[in-house]
Amino acid sequence: MPPSVSKSNLFKVQKIGDIMQAELPKTISLNDLDLSKPCDTGYEFEYIPDSTGKPSGVFLTVVGAHSDKVKTWVRKSLNRLRERDAILTKKGKSEVRTVEDDEQFSNENAACRVIAWRGINEEFSFNNAVLLCSINPEIRDQIIKNSEELGNFIKSK
Repeated sequence: MPPSVSKSNLFKVQKIGDIMQAELPKTISLNDLDLSKPCDTGYEFEYIPDSTGKPSGVFLTVVGAHSDKVKTWVRKSLNRLRERDAILTKKGKSEVRTVEDDEQFSNENAACRVIAWRGINEEFSFNNAVLLCSINPEIRDQIIKNSEELGNFIKSK
């Protein structure tokens, strides 16, 4: 009589005669769990204006939020702010971040995720991406949304 097999969340259990035998799941490498690698691969999406809901012909290629590029930019930016605050504190001074500072950070945070575009006359550059994000917050939001969607970078097997 063939063994009956039942599945649990952790492992398979086979009953062979009167004996229950557990088959442990296959192991995977830490490299297989690394989200940075797939997020380093670009994902292209088309900007769809909320006002029309129609394709714009503007395509942006972004890296994922967990990519080395994004993590490096965020770390450098936040460390620079912390260093500035520490220097001011040592001098007995403080500085309030303005709304404009926060907007600039948001624009640069989105721009650092863009690695290419098509359908825009101007050549792609980080500075042009910052400008694009500052003049069109809708595009900035779509950049962040697509960059944070892991399914855009991790393909099911």
